[in-house]
Amino acid sequence: MSMHEVESLVELSVYTLDNSNDEQLDRRSLIYNLYKLQQQFDTGFTHFRVMELLIKYHYVYTFPITAHPEYTTYKDWFDNLAASKKFSFIFRQPTEAYDPESNPAAGYANFDHNTQTYTLYCDAGSLLWAAMVEKGLLTGNDAIAPETINIFSVAHEIAELAGEQKNTTLLGIWYQLLPYIVMMEEQEGNPINYKALEAILDIVVANEAIDAATLPSTDDIPVGGELGKFCQWWYAPAADKMKQAAEETPEEIDLESIPFTEQVEKSAAWYEQQVVQLLHTANDAIANLENGGSEEANQQIYQQLLLALQYADKGLELSPNEPNLMMNKGSVHMLLSQFDKALAAYNVALELAPDNPNVHLNRAILFYQIDWTDKAISSFEKVLELDPGNEFAAQWLSTLRG
Repeated sequence: MSMHEVESLVELSVYTLDNSNDEQLDRRSLIYNLYKLQQQFDTGFTHFRVMELLIKYHYVYTFPITAHPEYTTYKDWFDNLAASKKFSFIFRQPTEAYDPESNPAAGYANFDHNTQTYTLYCDAGSLLWAAMVEKGLLTGNDAIAPETINIFSVAHEIAELAGEQKNTTLLGIWYQLLPYIVMMEEQEGNPINYKALEAILDIVVANEAIDAATLPSTDDIPVGGELGKFCQWWYAPAADKMKQAAEETPEEIDLESIPFTEQVEKSAAWYEQQVVQLLHTANDAIANLENGGSEEANQQIYQQLLLALQYADKGLELSPNEPNLMMNKGSVHMLLSQFDKALAAYNVALELAPDNPNVHLNRAILFYQIDWTDKAISSFEKVLELDPGNEFAAQWLSTLRG
């Protein structure tokens, strides 16, 4: 499962909600939980792909930049930001450095070419949304936070709509992603909604939505334990499409009895998840060291990155053709300032997935770091060719072109 596919899943799910005629759907809450899911993966910021729909269903709210609660306090800062016409996240304390705990992103701003104005955006349930509610700029239903819904219930709701709309592409991506979600929820100790999973599987099979190209090989599926039993059941309808498929039909499994607590053989997907988590931890720690840090803290980051490399190599032993894992290995090398190795990993990832905008984006940042400006510009241009709504790449490209 690549991050590009996670982004596509959320985007296509939003379109599916919009295409439904069901007036009783709580689209706002469903969208809220879709983006909560996306935040668990190392994806780009993709709101602008479907911004009109996010505004339509009152998940995103827009204001003039002058409406920000701190505008008067930081007027010069906000005015300079507006004059730049660039996309920017707005942190809880706007002028302070980002910190995931004490100073997280509260909202964001961007230049709206349609209205020719610099616009402030906030998502329902966000810190900036709460401030707008307190200020009285959002009232009525808009002042009520979206409902948190179990992700399996969200997936079931959308799968039913996708089935009605014969959207086999979306169903196929949900089928591909749900085993990863099961693993993540199990690791967090959250309950697994077995009935929703059974219903989703029935819809996927009924619509013949399993895409052989997206299936893992049997070697990548956890073996043994309760999680192994779950995967055996989940992938049973795809057995004839998988590489090295098992010859025996799996026995019937009582999903209600699966506690997902036993230790099982680790898959390439497990190692990939660990690499992503370690990258997030290291990046956050590096951000905290911008104003100087102790040798102990630097050594801790270094050890985390070495561990991430070990996990990446183990995952690639199990699944050598996984582009996202290879890309993340390159990112670890880049943080270690091992630029030759980072470039080599990115190049391999591009051979495996030449149209993956995330790989091009990471390689563009590497080119910038090693002062290959022309190649950085070319790579950012390729990102926007593949993903026109990528505001991060557009901002970088604007800066490099001067």
